[in-house]
Amino acid sequence: MNKKSILNLFVVGAGNGVNAVLGLMFFTAVARTLSIEDFGRYALLTSLLVSLSKIMDFGTNSVFVAKSITKHGHYVKRLLSLRLVLFIVAVVVSLAAIYFLELWNLTIVPLFVVGLIAYGLNMTMFAYFQRLEMFTRAVSLNFIPASIKAVFAIFTFTNVFTPNLMQAFGIFSLTMLACLVLIPLLPKEFRTLKIRFSDIRDFFVESVSAGISQLIKEGWLAISNSLAKIFKTFTDVGVFSLANKIADIFSLVSLSIFTVLLPENALRKSKKQKYNFKETMLLAFGVFGLAIIAIVAANYLVVPIFGSKFVSSLGLINILIFASAITAIHSFMDNFFFVEEKTNMLLGVTVTKLFIFVFSTILLTPALSLYGIAYANLISATVALILTSLILWNRR
Repeated sequence: MNKKSILNLFVVGAGNGVNAVLGLMFFTAVARTLSIEDFGRYALLTSLLVSLSKIMDFGTNSVFVAKSITKHGHYVKRLLSLRLVLFIVAVVVSLAAIYFLELWNLTIVPLFVVGLIAYGLNMTMFAYFQRLEMFTRAVSLNFIPASIKAVFAIFTFTNVFTPNLMQAFGIFSLTMLACLVLIPLLPKEFRTLKIRFSDIRDFFVESVSAGISQLIKEGWLAISNSLAKIFKTFTDVGVFSLANKIADIFSLVSLSIFTVLLPENALRKSKKQKYNFKETMLLAFGVFGLAIIAIVAANYLVVPIFGSKFVSSLGLINILIFASAITAIHSFMDNFFFVEEKTNMLLGVTVTKLFIFVFSTILLTPALSLYGIAYANLISATVALILTSLILWNRR
């Protein structure tokens, strides 16, 4: 890994780390304030919003970055045009999910839709900054909303403000709009609204394998929480989601590495250079080292930070952290599939992982309760890593 890549990885990694801490402050404030049952509702709503917003991406960000570097075409127009169509799909699916999971409320629905708009704008700007390798600005897209959440967290900790469920979700949803202050920092080429529906079909076809894979992976937290609700209660969702949220910190590690490696390896391909497998292996060992540190820290800090009502989450954390670390490794390895235009293989790995997860959950949860869902996470993540490693090894 060259000096530029190391610097970019540090910038993205440190930025995502700061954003995670700021976001965790508000998450902690809500966890300490709401009842476990309402916190379960909050956790399910927020994970659904983040996950279902990815319908608007549907793999187009990564395809846009890789294709616009290695090939020529009107990819900005295609990205915006397809995003508008996918927004409508996201709204329909979201309303159905909210109703099915017994979260329907005349306050929640508009907050959810505005949240979808905010996340759609955020991910579009992120694609532009990633394509231009403006990583500081890319990280800032989430830093500004996270900082506002942190201010509300401080107000909550100091008893200046005590949010209820609706207020907490409103803050989570609406603060993402703050990323719009960065629009003037985009080059003029990317600030002009360019719509071109004539060739979005081709762009959609190019993105569909990656899109389905992304929806499954990005929606994993929501899928896990939803299964906890289907098999158990909102109280159980609250217990499980806390452990899941802590473990999910590794998704930021994976995102940081993927953000830097995708344009870097796309550029390597454009120069007809080989994919850097050694770099991938070194990063994987680093993630495992972080997992061990995270497990030790979590077992000492969870109860003092979140309160004794979440003591039952402790046993789930170790399992979910290992599962999340393994997921982080095979997720950042996915840049290979985008660069080599083998996203159909990525889809096969992801669908296999989902099938094993759901099957394992159905098999294990009746006997092991929430631990069944945790072990199902670990089993499916391990299988996905093995499959991804075998594919990369055969094409080294």
